[in-house]
Amino acid sequence: MPVGSSDSAPTRISLFDRLRLYSEAALYIGATTSVALGLYFMFRRYHTSADIPDRALKSHTKIRGYVIDVSDGDSLRVYHTPLVRWFEQRPEKKRGLAKYTISVRLSAVDAPEVSHFGKPAQPLSAEAKQLLTDQVLNKRVSIVPLAKDQYGRVVATVTYRSWWFGKTNAAHVMLRHGMASLYTGGNAQYDGEKELLERIQSDAKRAKRGIWGLRNYESPAAYKQKHK
Repeated sequence: MPVGSSDSAPTRISLFDRLRLYSEAALYIGATTSVALGLYFMFRRYHTSADIPDRALKSHTKIRGYVIDVSDGDSLRVYHTPLVRWFEQRPEKKRGLAKYTISVRLSAVDAPEVSHFGKPAQPLSAEAKQLLTDQVLNKRVSIVPLAKDQYGRVVATVTYRSWWFGKTNAAHVMLRHGMASLYTGGNAQYDGEKELLERIQSDAKRAKRGIWGLRNYESPAAYKQKHK
């Protein structure tokens, strides 16, 4: 045997084996990345509406948290508690809410306008705010984000547990009691429930509940147009 020769020839890896190894490595990296991202989003807390990414809106990813404040009959602020941080207590402070809460607008409904910026309140605006307050304030809710409005608020379906196994849709309650009307303006979001919402409103109209019992009812949209 010649000096310097080897007992065995170098092993050659076939093209097929190389592709298989590359595929297995890619799958491993992809799975690891997916798990890492999943854990990240499970722990990540959205401080404000601006933190919610567009993909969460498009996929309607459910967000859970505590309602810290109710502004009027269709607006509230939610302190986000991610799935693995559900045990977190809601903050006690009320100052600086805009820095650590998600501004949410109930989808599909329009409640009477409260007094602000020197404009008079609409009839039953206080009652509408109280009804929403009684439903959700200081309670844990689930919100399904559908879009963002021109003010940066998350337009969402808001539900809460009324019984151990049951869930209540806050917008349904507002319509049923005649404390809001169906929103029909630009970028209206109904979460696939438009027909159901129209039926609920029709029932409230027939029974003359809330705003439908007023002699000269003015819609929030007409009110805002008049007080521009």
